[in-house]
Amino acid sequence: MNFAQLRAFHAVAVTGTFSAAAQALGVSQPAVTQHVKSLEDSCGARLFVRSGGTVELTPVALDLLPKAREVMLTIDDIAAQLEDGRSLRSGYLSLGVCSPCLVMPVLERFAATFPGVRVDVRMENSSQLLDLVANYRIDLALATLTEPAPDFLCRHLVDQKVLVVVNEAHPWWDRKSVSVSELEGQTFVLREERSMTRQLFERGLALASVEIVPRFVLGSREAVKEAAAAGLGAGIVLSNELGFDRRLRGIPVTGANMSAGEYLVALPKHAGKGAIREFMDIAENVFHSSAPGNSGPVM
Repeated sequence: MNFAQLRAFHAVAVTGTFSAAAQALGVSQPAVTQHVKSLEDSCGARLFVRSGGTVELTPVALDLLPKAREVMLTIDDIAAQLEDGRSLRSGYLSLGVCSPCLVMPVLERFAATFPGVRVDVRMENSSQLLDLVANYRIDLALATLTEPAPDFLCRHLVDQKVLVVVNEAHPWWDRKSVSVSELEGQTFVLREERSMTRQLFERGLALASVEIVPRFVLGSREAVKEAAAAGLGAGIVLSNELGFDRRLRGIPVTGANMSAGEYLVALPKHAGKGAIREFMDIAENVFHSSAPGNSGPVM
C-alpha cells in the first residue's frame, strides 16, 4: 500500500464515483481505477461494488474508510502548520447540510479565505447527516437539532422555528400569526418522517392535542414550497429557509414550541483539524457577528 492508493480509495469513498474522485484529485479516471485496483490486490479484497452510476463500499472498505480519513486530515493539518501556521493552501472538506440558505454565506467566506480547498456539499435531512458524520462519510454537518447530539462536538449557530407556509389564495395570507389550535383539521403538505422540521411540527401538534390532514408527503423543502405555492395545502419550513419567494408567506405558530437550533456537528477528534477547524471558526464568525438576536446571517 502507498499514499497514492490510499488517497484514491478515500476520494472514491467520499465522492461516490470514480469520475468524481478523479476530478477531485486532478488526475485521470484510469489512474484512480488503477490505484484502487492495486490497493485491492494488496489487501486481497474488493473495496467497491458498482451500483448504477455510483459505488457501494464493501465491509472491508467501510472498515478502512475511518483510518483513511484520519490520514488525510492529519496530512492537511501538517501541511497547514508547515506553510504558515493556520493557512490552508489546499485540502478537502466534505460537508453535509439540511438548509442551503444558511450555509451559503459561510461557503462564500470560506471560499474567499481558502480558495485552494475543495468543498463537496451534500443535502440530507438532519438525522441522515448525523449518521454520515458518525460513519466518516462526511467531515462536518450543519444540522437542525433540539439539543446537542451525544458523542458529537456540536456548536450552536442560530435558533429556528417552524413557519406555516401559504400562497396568496389561502385565507391566512394576511395573518401575522396563527395559533396552534387553528391548525386543527387543516390540510398540510409535509416532509418525510425523518425530517427535523416535520418532527418539530408534529411534536408541537401532539402537545396541543391538535390533528391536521396530511395530504402529501414530499422528500424535500423545495418540493413542499412548490406544493404550497400551487395551493395543494399549507406547507412547513424553518424560519431561515423560506427565502425570497413572492408566491409564499411564512406565518409563525403561537401557543406551541416548534423551535430548534442549527448546529455544526463533527466528531470531537476531528474538530481541531485543518479545513474542519477553519470552516467551524468562519461559520461561528458569520453567525455570531450578524444581526442582534442571533437570527442568522444577513442574506
